[in-house]
Amino acid sequence: MTSVAHQSTHDWRLRLPEPVGDALAWFAAFAGFLGMTFWASRFTPEDPGVPLIWPATGLALALAYRFGYGMLVPVFVACISIHMLLGVPLPQAALLASGILLGAVAGCWMLQRFAVRKTLERTRDVLLLFAIGVGASALISGFTSALTMVGVSSGLPQVFGVCWMADTAGMLLFAPALLAFAGADADASTDWRSGLLILLPVVVAGAAFGVGLDLLVALPLSYLIFPAVILVALLLPPGAVALSVALVAVIAVSCTAAGKGPFAQMGMQPDLMSLYAQLFLLQLTGLLLAAVRCERLDAERREHSHARTLARIGRLNAMSAMAAGLAHEINQPLCAISSYSQTARRLLDRGASAESLGPALDRIRDGTERASDIVRRARRFLGDPDRRRQAQDLRRLIRDAVSLIRPELRRNAVRLDLSLPATPLYSLVDGLELQQVLINLMQNAEEAILEAGRGPAERWIRVSASVVAGDREICVRVTDSGPGLGQVDVASLFEPLVSHRAGGTGLGLAIARSIVESHGGRLTAKSEAGAGACFSLTLPLVQCPAGSETRGNDS
Repeated sequence: MTSVAHQSTHDWRLRLPEPVGDALAWFAAFAGFLGMTFWASRFTPEDPGVPLIWPATGLALALAYRFGYGMLVPVFVACISIHMLLGVPLPQAALLASGILLGAVAGCWMLQRFAVRKTLERTRDVLLLFAIGVGASALISGFTSALTMVGVSSGLPQVFGVCWMADTAGMLLFAPALLAFAGADADASTDWRSGLLILLPVVVAGAAFGVGLDLLVALPLSYLIFPAVILVALLLPPGAVALSVALVAVIAVSCTAAGKGPFAQMGMQPDLMSLYAQLFLLQLTGLLLAAVRCERLDAERREHSHARTLARIGRLNAMSAMAAGLAHEINQPLCAISSYSQTARRLLDRGASAESLGPALDRIRDGTERASDIVRRARRFLGDPDRRRQAQDLRRLIRDAVSLIRPELRRNAVRLDLSLPATPLYSLVDGLELQQVLINLMQNAEEAILEAGRGPAERWIRVSASVVAGDREICVRVTDSGPGLGQVDVASLFEPLVSHRAGGTGLGLAIARSIVESHGGRLTAKSEAGAGACFSLTLPLVQCPAGSETRGNDS
């Protein structure tokens, strides 16, 4: 049997189960369905002789949509079985079971048409499940059940109303749990702490409905179930919320029908109708709140994914701008390797000893290591592995960023002064992202200097780092000898798609600010007296990790 989770559309052909696994699934569906409907049959008043809660249609809908239409076979058998156990003749039991299946099939078809996700992690999915379950499946099942029981008679409207309400109660209270909790993958809702959280509303319901407290205490206590369910919705997925509410419903309905609890006042039917209003509101509140939380988390994940994509594009653009300088930098060791290899060849041709080849071979080795190091840093900068933030010495990250851009600065005769303290500057960062910010700031500084037409002696960039704010923060400053910010609105510098120089995309500084703020830091800009612009990158300082080695200042 093919799960709905792996089908783009429902398969209307009956798919027989595989020998073992699906046979067990059919048996579990049969047993669970039979148990739930037998429990619900206990709440049947003499007039009109219809159960006041009937989860059959909701369970059939959830089973079919969650596991495929083949699950309707054990459901149909269980429907006939429970009705016959309740004394209904076989032909009438078959008609009642057919009505339930018809409602489930109609509901499944509509859920598929509207692409409702089984996990109920969107508000539209919750609302569509409620609307389709109540307005289609429960309506069809309730009408066919009433028509089968009393036919076209004066009692049809009353019996239909009771049947529809009973199907609605079963649909709203139990279908979401089977659909969303069974459809969820292994996640936080499966550990023991989450299990205790799911049981919190159940414990409150047991105290409010099952202990036999005075009405003045039991009624307010019953409303404490709402904050308990809200807590579940704020921490766990919708399936966990639905399961918790379903367990609360079992306790509340059982106790109220037995004459216990704050709603047991006027008789089984009016008491349960009053209780359903609270339970429906409880289910809707919990599921919608959980769905809103899931939508917010999903939006944050998409935003983070888009930010990573933009950051990677920014690194590609930065590397493109540095390509000429890096090519020149790599060409130098390659020329040295070629020269020393020719020297070694000539020495061999002259019959020189092995010892005399040592210096040439050492130079070849040094050249290859230098070229390899340049390529390795470039590849690391362009890479996008699954990284995790960790405490890193910002001095090393700054040196690596400077080593990447220095060839380009040297090609344009821009001097770079690096001033770093002798003590480590540890912060919890993603090193690749931080290097991207630094390179972007240095590239912007270089472009500002060249656009201003500064002479070679006046072209410089100064990069420094220090501890500020009472040894709580690290401040990295990039200062240039360009024209400064002038009349530019500093706030607009970091707005996306806003550029203050010719040919700019307006994304570099926006991406840089986003990266810095995601690290809990700040990125600011100002004009520096006696210089040009000064960009300050501030990050939280963390303690030096155990076992870390102190590296000196190689500025």
